[in-house]
Amino acid sequence: MLRHLAARRLLPQTAVVAPIRRTLIARPVAPCSWSKRDEVLSNWEALRANPEEWYDNRSRKNNPRAPDFVRRDNRSVAIWIDGRDTPEWYEDVLEQLDSRQMGQGRGERTSNRPRSDRRDSTAEYNNWMSLRDNPEEWFDNRTRKTNPRAPDFRRRDDRSVALWLDSYNAPEWIGELLQALDARQAQRSAGYSQSQQGGEMAPQQYMEDKRAAEMAKWDSLRSNPELWFDNRRSKTNPKAPDFKRKDDRSVALWLSSYQLPEYIDELLAELDARYEQRISGQQQQDYQAYPEQQAYADYQQQQYQQGEVDPRDAKQAEELAKWESLRDHPEEWFDNRYSKPNPKWPDFRRRDDRSVVLWLSSRSVPEWINELLPKLDVLVQQREAARQNRGYSTSVEVGN
Repeated sequence: MLRHLAARRLLPQTAVVAPIRRTLIARPVAPCSWSKRDEVLSNWEALRANPEEWYDNRSRKNNPRAPDFVRRDNRSVAIWIDGRDTPEWYEDVLEQLDSRQMGQGRGERTSNRPRSDRRDSTAEYNNWMSLRDNPEEWFDNRTRKTNPRAPDFRRRDDRSVALWLDSYNAPEWIGELLQALDARQAQRSAGYSQSQQGGEMAPQQYMEDKRAAEMAKWDSLRSNPELWFDNRRSKTNPKAPDFKRKDDRSVALWLSSYQLPEYIDELLAELDARYEQRISGQQQQDYQAYPEQQAYADYQQQQYQQGEVDPRDAKQAEELAKWESLRDHPEEWFDNRYSKPNPKWPDFRRRDDRSVVLWLSSRSVPEWINELLPKLDVLVQQREAARQNRGYSTSVEVGN
């Protein structure tokens, strides 16, 4: 222990011990026994030996970068013809595949398939049989599909069941089936519809029935216009109907229709006259001269007769007539002094005409306003007491 302490005292204080470096010796790596090229060649060999185990996508792929061949049991295994490691004998494989597809029958092609594919072909064949026997149970999408990979036929009650014309399991009698479907489609587009009893209805008869139904609507509008809404002046959308039935709003009429009656001009003239008569009658019925309005009219007539008309005096006279109406008939006014949410709201508003208002801050307030306000406060208290006795809310009535 003493020797160790003595040795530490003899060491210089500034000495730095260098770290020990270890040298790693790289070991030789064994050469790779399998490369990407070998994998590509193996896939080509498998395609040449068993082409029925691969999907041939050459004629139906949309993306040029998509693989040309894909393995059925493992779709991650794919082959590209324009690949970098494509073998030199790939053309021989393609010729064999083309000759196999063109020269051999469909039964020979499916006979060498695995058992699972044969089960799939049986289900698909049953679907083709269902399409041939009951075409009305299938959607025919041949002429309206936008994606070339979309199915040509799809079942109506189960849209997961679909059929493709370029399917490998398409039956041999598919040509006859397509001819029958085309004839059926041509017959339907011509306007004929076969019923279950075997009857036929010509398109001319259909158009006549449609015209008769619309003429019946116009006749109903002409004979009973009070049963219809006239939306010509109030519709915001130009495509909206011009007339609509009141009891059934699905019944509508358009002036832009091709089935307009011959008496349409006379009918519109009658409806316009009816509208003007109704509007003038409402104006005469709704107009009532209030006492303050009548007083203002009398004052203005008097001023005109004298030849002296002052707008300020006329306005003061009109407002004074309103205050007198409030004094004489307070039950005809809303008292909003204690319930208005906005200070700028009027303090009083007429019940039957809410455009007639009064403000206590007006310059034309009469001198006797201080005598009128206590009487109005008594009315407000009486009204609130009556509401409390009835069990109503104590909120004050507001004339909006």
